[in-house]
Amino acid sequence: MTIKRSKNCPTVLILEDDLESLDEIKETLDNGGFQTLSAVNLEELEIIKKGNIIDLFLIDLNLPDGNGLSIVREIRVESEVGIIIVSGKTSEIDRVVGLEIGADDYITKPFSPRELLARVQSVLRRTRDKTLPKKEVDGDYEFAEFLDWKLDFGSHHLIAKSGKIIELTGTEFDLMKIFVESPKRVLSRDFLLGKLHGIDWVGYDRGIDGIVSRLRVKTKQDNQSVPLIKTLRGVGYMFTASIKKQI
Repeated sequence: MTIKRSKNCPTVLILEDDLESLDEIKETLDNGGFQTLSAVNLEELEIIKKGNIIDLFLIDLNLPDGNGLSIVREIRVESEVGIIIVSGKTSEIDRVVGLEIGADDYITKPFSPRELLARVQSVLRRTRDKTLPKKEVDGDYEFAEFLDWKLDFGSHHLIAKSGKIIELTGTEFDLMKIFVESPKRVLSRDFLLGKLHGIDWVGYDRGIDGIVSRLRVKTKQDNQSVPLIKTLRGVGYMFTASIKKQI
C-alpha cells in the first residue's frame, strides 16, 4: 500500500503482530490526525517501506519472523526517522538496550491513547525535519569546537579533526547541543528530559542514559583520559570539555 505524503499529516508505520493491539494503536493515531500504515511482520514492513516515506516507526519487539531490535538497528543505520519501541517488556535492561541501539523512545503495554499520542508528537517534534529534504542555507554555518571535534549546528553533524563526519540522529544532536551550551555544569536527567521533550514530559527518565551511551561511542578517542560526558551517580551528567569557540 502506498499513500500520498502530506507535509501537515505525518505518516506512522506500525509494526505489530497482535491484531487487537494493532487496531487500537491505528485507531488512536487515525483519530489523532496521523496517516497510518501497518505491518504484522518484517516481510510486510519491508514492502511498505519501499513505497512510502515514513515519518515515524512504532516497532513491537516480539514478531513472528524476527527480532524487533534488529529492525530498529537497521532503520537507524539508514535514517534519522523517529522510532518508538512498543513492548510488553518492562525491565530496565530492555528499555536501555532499545534506546542504545537507536530508538527515540520506549513505551510499555498497556498504555493509554493519550500517552501514545503525547509520545508520538514529542518524537516527531525532534525528528521529523531530519526526514524532509534539507533547504539550501546561505552564509556560514555556526560551529562549536571542543577537543578534536566540531559540532556543526547547520548540518547537525559532528566533525572529527581528520575531517571525518559523524552522523547524529535528531535526538543525539539535540542532546549534544544541550551539553555544548552548558559545558562543565552538572545537568540532571530531569533537566535534560525537560529540554528534549518539554517540561510536561512524564516518560522514562533513564532514557537519557541510552542516548548518552550512543554519543560516548561516537565520540570515543584513544587518547582521551577523561570521558567527554561524565556520569555523576545519582545526580546526572557533565560535559567535561571546554568550548574553544563558536562562530
